[in-house]
Amino acid sequence: MFPIMNSENPLDHVYKAFSAASDCFRVVERAIRIQHEELFRRTQFYRLPSTATDVVLESAETQAADLAILALFATFERFVIEHLQMSNRLLAAGYPQQYSTKLAEKFETEVEYWKFGEVLDLFKGEIDRDLIGQVKQIKHYRDWIAHQNPNKPTPTQISPKVAFDTLGKMITQIRRTHVYQVAEDGANAAAPALVE
Repeated sequence: MFPIMNSENPLDHVYKAFSAASDCFRVVERAIRIQHEELFRRTQFYRLPSTATDVVLESAETQAADLAILALFATFERFVIEHLQMSNRLLAAGYPQQYSTKLAEKFETEVEYWKFGEVLDLFKGEIDRDLIGQVKQIKHYRDWIAHQNPNKPTPTQISPKVAFDTLGKMITQIRRTHVYQVAEDGANAAAPALVE
């Protein structure tokens, strides 16, 4: 049985955590500006010159944004793979039964190891090509953050907000075109019907 997927965005918790961290940076910057020294005892900011504090905070903010991109894309990637694995169960109910079942089992275990760009290409024709291209750009930037290969050019920087919005749109479109519910009549009870 295939449940109708809930509409909660799996990226929300990651982006909310990044937003909270960004707010914390702003609070620290304000406290430093008004020289609220007792707040900084037993921290690396205690008696640190403001120019050095600015460098530390800027570096931390950049690192937090990069980590948010990594977490957002990892969460998105997991959503897509699990979605395809669940959708694959439709194939298992197909004909001829033995072949379809074996093919479905192979798909469900192997999709985990496919190149993610190829996984995204499965959605072409159902999902806006430009959106798929934008998701691939985020993946490219995520890969650069993770590996930072000095022999490869630095890709265009993407903010966590842009990644959150773009990946969220892709999740919405995937859910819109691939939501399943069990058919009402007994004849089709074994095979889920596509909700339009």
